[in-house]
Amino acid sequence: MCVYLNIDGVVYSSSSFSTASGVIRDGKGTWIFGYNRFLGKCSFMVVELWVILDGLLILLKQGKWSLRYVPSETNQIADILAKLALSSDKALLVFEKPLLEIKEILKEESTPDNSFMNISM
Repeated sequence: MCVYLNIDGVVYSSSSFSTASGVIRDGKGTWIFGYNRFLGKCSFMVVELWVILDGLLILLKQGKWSLRYVPSETNQIADILAKLALSSDKALLVFEKPLLEIKEILKEESTPDNSFMNISM
């Protein structure tokens, strides 16, 4: 099965707090999982590493997957999840169903055809 992992990491300039989030969808763009993590104060590089690690570990727990890189222009949902993590006191939240805030965007988004890198797990 081919899945898309859209990730986003944010360091908020007003507070220096950081969040990381991602969306995992199937080849048709259907929601599989979403996740976000509040990281506190850390560098942008650390944020990016956490968001990738979280996504890959969640996929690994689900079994074998084939991943395809998707450009950042299609990360609107991951961006929303990153912003939501700022108001959470949980380290990592996994969303098995899409949140109300992103259901409409999920309907509107089409799955990107661009694939720059395949990763087998």
